[in-house]
Amino acid sequence: MRFNLPLDTTALRVPASTLIFDNAGLRVATVGEGDKVAFKKVSILFDYGKTVEIGAGLHAGDRVIDSPPDGIKDGDAVKIATDDATAKPHEKA
Repeated sequence: MRFNLPLDTTALRVPASTLIFDNAGLRVATVGEGDKVAFKKVSILFDYGKTVEIGAGLHAGDRVIDSPPDGIKDGDAVKIATDDATAKPHEKA
């Protein structure tokens, strides 16, 4: 049996490794103005294992930090990877 479900073309899917679960709730670290860390509270619409679909909190164009280190804080400086060898696309689920 097959079900044809409508796809939400505006939904954002990010690697599950971007999620931060702590006492502040479920958040994602993004690169904000001036290449500084800016946390955004998010909600998960669907969990696909290696990736999650974000229900609220992120917008197209937000630069998400994959595998943020422990101790990362709002306002920390971020160095953007520019070398193609270090900046690789994330594997799809």
